[in-house]
Amino acid sequence: MADTRINTWRRFPAKPEDWFSATEIDKAKRYTRPLSRLNLGERLVGGAVLVALIWTHAVPEWLNEWGIDNWVLRLLVAMLITQAVELVVTLPFGAYRELVYDKRWEFSTQTVGGFASDAAKGLLVGVVVTTALLLPLWALIRATELWWIWGWLVMGVFVVGLGVLAPVLIMPLFNKFTPLDDDDLRADLLGVARTADADVNEIQVSDASRRTRKDNAFVTGMGKTRRLVLFDTILARPVAQIRSVAAHEIGHWKLGHIKRVIPIAAGLLFVNFAVLRLVLGWDKALEWAGVSSLDDPAALPLFLLVFPAGSALTGLISAWVTRAGEREADVFALEVTRDPDAMTAMLHSLHTENLADLAPSWWKRATATHPHAAERLAMAKAWSDASDGKEPLHDGSGS
Repeated sequence: MADTRINTWRRFPAKPEDWFSATEIDKAKRYTRPLSRLNLGERLVGGAVLVALIWTHAVPEWLNEWGIDNWVLRLLVAMLITQAVELVVTLPFGAYRELVYDKRWEFSTQTVGGFASDAAKGLLVGVVVTTALLLPLWALIRATELWWIWGWLVMGVFVVGLGVLAPVLIMPLFNKFTPLDDDDLRADLLGVARTADADVNEIQVSDASRRTRKDNAFVTGMGKTRRLVLFDTILARPVAQIRSVAAHEIGHWKLGHIKRVIPIAAGLLFVNFAVLRLVLGWDKALEWAGVSSLDDPAALPLFLLVFPAGSALTGLISAWVTRAGEREADVFALEVTRDPDAMTAMLHSLHTENLADLAPSWWKRATATHPHAAERLAMAKAWSDASDGKEPLHDGSGS
């Protein structure tokens, strides 16, 4: 028997033209290229507006002009200003993306009313979540020179808590989740879970079709809030393909990817806060923001500008770890279902029908959270050829 191990921490060699026709690759490019430019434009405009807000000292001057001296009130008003600016900047991009561009490609089913409702609820959630995070964080900034260490711990706990609560408190605000009512399919997918020795007893369906025709599935939550969620759009697929998708998502659950990611994410978050401490401890930066001390919450726009800089430094590491988990979940699904044909059909149709970028640049591959389609298809074929469905291929050890 040949060596059947697949190292999920390494990129699997694959050429897009071996798996997709020139027509399929070109069509995907025609869809994704304008979207990439739109997303880049949104980030550049958002960054430029935030820089202008800092450079003009607008926030501290407005707070002083309005006579707001209490630090809690200054923080809340500064937050509302930046949230309002973000909404004004991102709303046109989001509206064009959902109501014009994706409708042109026959993906979006979003309505103007639905978009407005989502925007309003998103703003409300953003204000509540940001307030819950920034109040203790700024209290620490004002209380200790080690605020960046304590702030790192607070944000880490906050993010984990949000992961537990989001499925029951936030996600239902935007989508309706109902138990899968197809008894045969439910029994089939629960059988997959039993084969995988995974403690899955809740499969829900999201009404994603009211916004999009694209299909997907995911595992969300932690502990008692964890559940497998299928987009209602995916239910039209053959059962064997849905089984492969479910096995992949169950793989994330069974293999403990969330538990593995948490300490890695915590380490990367520490880098973010170290960068924050370095920049926000620089008097020239505070002077540029129009504040004399970081104790003043009017420095919030500067905080929001600098914080993503740490993510830019750590993003490649985070993406690499996430891609490894996706490969591992693919191999897990193959080992559980023993159906590489269904996996191949699912991956091919999912990427072509959703018009994913089939031939991404090296930078897109390096920053993507998933391996590109050809890589996943090549890996499924290698699994089938090398093991003939009899031997496990996964070698997560990196050896």
